[in-house]
Amino acid sequence: VPQSHVEQGNNLGHWVAYQQRRPNLDQRQLDLLEQAGFKWNGARTALLDKRWDTMFQLLLQFITKNGHCDVPQSHVEQGNNLGHWVAYQQRRPNLDQRQLDLLEQA
Repeated sequence: VPQSHVEQGNNLGHWVAYQQRRPNLDQRQLDLLEQAGFKWNGARTALLDKRWDTMFQLLLQFITKNGHCDVPQSHVEQGNNLGHWVAYQQRRPNLDQRQLDLLEQA
């Protein structure tokens, strides 16, 4: 979206550019933007990869503690909604090969 693009009186381009550099998007916001096909810049991609790895580590801890990976959707682990994250990974269309491999091994 060009930064000057206006949609229904709102500066959509400015908003999109802001989301690219906004440091405090929560997982729900990230998921919604990604589901809408949002394309991330390089810095945001690195941040998202780090966030994904953190959530994956929480999943591994859950599996170790509970003996399975059937995380209830409302389950929160260390302040992160792990259940929501797991549910989204199950239907996410654009997991990269590394992420797919890790999830299959878990």
